[in-house]
Amino acid sequence: DVAHSASAMQQQQQQQQAQAKQQRPPRMELQGSKWVVENYGTEHLTIEATETKQTVYIFNCTGTTLVITGKLNGIAIDNCQKCGVVFDSLVAQCEIVNCKSVQVQVRETVPAIQIDRTDGAQVFLSEAARDNTQITTAKTSEVNVSYPFETVNPEDDNSVEQPIPEQFQTIVRDGKLVTTVLEHSS
Repeated sequence: DVAHSASAMQQQQQQQQAQAKQQRPPRMELQGSKWVVENYGTEHLTIEATETKQTVYIFNCTGTTLVITGKLNGIAIDNCQKCGVVFDSLVAQCEIVNCKSVQVQVRETVPAIQIDRTDGAQVFLSEAARDNTQITTAKTSEVNVSYPFETVNPEDDNSVEQPIPEQFQTIVRDGKLVTTVLEHSS
């Protein structure tokens, strides 16, 4: 059966690619002003940013927790699964691309968070970042944002978790496309 043998060959190729991916050695080093963190497993790592021009590039990590202290320019999280990144403050943005089940926590401020081609992202904003962070998503699913919520009674203060919409409805109105978030009624 040709379909069966093609499927078996495809599975074998995927297994070989997965093994090759896992065999790369973990690496964390500062290259000029760019921290490179790649190929880590379930380790807990820390980076201390010493200059605001520094960036952090996290690639191909699974189950890794990275804590970044200090203020730096930006963070890129690429092709990671089940990772958590906690940082103090960014000058530019935090970018999450090609990831599955990642968490990002902002302790202080970040102007922008960009999430592309990612399934499962949890963003935790600080009170300072809550009203000052722009979140942009494209080709994503299961993205939630948590942030502090103030009430009249400080004892009731809590955090709120809200999903970023995944479904939209577009119609043509007066010759222009009009897109709105599709909300399901209960």
